[in-house]
Amino acid sequence: MLTKGVTSLDYLGRQSLRNKLQIAFLAIIVISVLMTGGLSYYISAATMEKNALKLTQDTVARSAQIVDEKLNKLMLIMMTFMISQPFDEMLRDVVFGDDSRYYKHLSDLDNVFSQARVAEPLIHSIYVSTPIGEFYPSSMNRNRKSAFEDTFLYERIGHEKRNLWVEGHEDMLFSGKDRVISLILEPIFDTPVSGVYIVVNIREDGFRKLVQGDTGGGASSFLLDDEGETVYPPNERLVREAVDAGNLRSMMDRSEGSQSFELNGETYLLNYAGIGIADWTMTTIQSRAGVLKDLVYVKWLIAAVALAAFIVTTLISGAFSRYLLMPLQGLMKVMKRVENNDLTARFESGSGDELGQVGHRFNRMLEQIVVLIDEVTEAQTLKRSAEIKALSAQMDPHFLYNTLNTIYWKLKLKQIEPSQQMVMSLSRLFQLGLNNGQEITTLSKELEHVRQYLELQLSCYEGLFTYEIHVREPELIALSIPRILLQPLTENSILHGFRDLKNGGRIEIEIDEEGELWTIVVRDNGKGMEEDVVRALFGLESKKGYAVSNLIRRLQLYYGDKATLEVNSKPEHGTEIRISLPKRGEQFE
Repeated sequence: MLTKGVTSLDYLGRQSLRNKLQIAFLAIIVISVLMTGGLSYYISAATMEKNALKLTQDTVARSAQIVDEKLNKLMLIMMTFMISQPFDEMLRDVVFGDDSRYYKHLSDLDNVFSQARVAEPLIHSIYVSTPIGEFYPSSMNRNRKSAFEDTFLYERIGHEKRNLWVEGHEDMLFSGKDRVISLILEPIFDTPVSGVYIVVNIREDGFRKLVQGDTGGGASSFLLDDEGETVYPPNERLVREAVDAGNLRSMMDRSEGSQSFELNGETYLLNYAGIGIADWTMTTIQSRAGVLKDLVYVKWLIAAVALAAFIVTTLISGAFSRYLLMPLQGLMKVMKRVENNDLTARFESGSGDELGQVGHRFNRMLEQIVVLIDEVTEAQTLKRSAEIKALSAQMDPHFLYNTLNTIYWKLKLKQIEPSQQMVMSLSRLFQLGLNNGQEITTLSKELEHVRQYLELQLSCYEGLFTYEIHVREPELIALSIPRILLQPLTENSILHGFRDLKNGGRIEIEIDEEGELWTIVVRDNGKGMEEDVVRALFGLESKKGYAVSNLIRRLQLYYGDKATLEVNSKPEHGTEIRISLPKRGEQFE
């Protein structure tokens, strides 16, 4: 497939611009027709599917309501049966365990059985089991081989609720082996009575017709119980496969609704509505392909329109492409001059169409190239400045916490004057460090900044160290220098060099001149560093937090290769950092 794709691209690349335009016209027209047709087909299919689901859902809801009303009517008939006088008299004898009038009750109840079956033709038979005997219509032949207590109907009693609906099964109580759906009831009586059960058998075929009577259009309707099984065996293969898949019940997350699902690689539409009285669900399944079968002609119409568009586009694309090539020839000549670094070349055309506009825009592009070059240069400068600011912002002011804490305790100890002096030093330190937002300051201000910092540290770590600042040439204090350059170096001496000291530390800052360069030396008598730690200072930040690598990057940004930084340190012999900077030049441009 990859070789075939590359071959097609090579073939297209060898074609003339005219042929490419023709191919482009053909592709655009045909693809547009196909996309429009496909979108129309998709919208039509989605609309038809939505309407089919809504229409079927309405039908399913009505069917569920009809079935619910029928079952409620059946329940009402049985309630009437249970409050009848013959049934009431029979129950009274059951309460007292008197079976002497069994045959009288059997005869009296036969008329009530007949009335119930006439009131509801779906009733196949009624059977009453009691401790004094069983009662049923005289017209029905009782199956003596199967006692009620031995049937699965009796097993279901006690494990279900009071009014128990049993899915379709073969009648085991009466001869004929008819398929029925059973309703098992316990009697309503003013005195508690046990062991009495009323079994109402409904004709399964009649109930099936009731469920399927209002649905059509290729939809298969059936009932599901709360376990996801059919109430009666389905006749349709589709229903059997859908039920056997075992996930229909999990799709029904509401009392009623509709959705689509996949089965055997095909899409089907599912509608359902609950029947509250029996915990059953009216369910309908129909094929999505069957719903959309009327859209087949739309596919052929799309194909015919695409073919017609291909033929018409082929006829007119040749002449149109030749017309378009005329201004392109002039544009190509201008481009060749630009390829030879002639930025004064300009496209000339009186056409106001898109190609003419392309030429004029090309002219404006050439005019902006010089401007863009300047902008790129300025952007690099701004980027450099932004990086410098970002690096400066990384200077860690953690000593502020110790300073404020020291001020707090001095105030607690009523040392007002030292506290005031520390506040003034801290204020001056911030003022010099911020430098009115300017990144460049003078050596004089930088020395004042580090002096204020050291005074604050002396207040925090009393007796830990002393310091000296020597400027060998007074005129050096007017030199420009990046702000906050010395403070990180002295901070390293205090936090790391004097870490294990309690007193006797010494910091010396020396400013001197060396020809065209001037030097800054910061040395201490701290514990020093191993050689591998010194090497790490020139790479990434070490785990100990030294800021020397940060200073190196800042010096490179400001001075380039004209600035150098050397670190001399040995364990227990202190550390000396020497910075060499140019006195004049374009280092800050």
